[in-house]
Amino acid sequence: MPNVELTLINHPLCPFVQRAAIVLLEKKVPFERIDVDLADKPDWFMAISQTGKVPLLKVKLSGSADALLFESTAICEYLNETQDGVSLYSNYAISRAWVEFGVAALSEAWQFLNAKELAVADDKKADFRDQQAQDRGMPDATRLG
Repeated sequence: MPNVELTLINHPLCPFVQRAAIVLLEKKVPFERIDVDLADKPDWFMAISQTGKVPLLKVKLSGSADALLFESTAICEYLNETQDGVSLYSNYAISRAWVEFGVAALSEAWQFLNAKELAVADDKKADFRDQQAQDRGMPDATRLG
């Protein structure tokens, strides 16, 4: 993609940001990274964020207005489709299914790690373990592709 500048707006501990950063790094795409304190979100961030969450990917195209992408799955798909190099999705449908599984797992883990009450933490830990136990019964995805 000629004349494109990418800025990843993130929190350094967010696993969803890490997904987008991994795609950028694997595809060897230069990008700027701007950290946001999610406990004290700056006004400029809230003015551009549709959800108030990270990651955001700012795409600066020469000769046109900046585009902002939000949600890590959409960002990763955009980068995979628009940046040079091999596709990071060998079998798109299977990859998409595992991405959704991973998103749910990360959400449970995040809620567990950030629980303020012991009872909530215990519930989230149990939910997370149950979800991980479901993974063991899934077929090998490579047989489908």
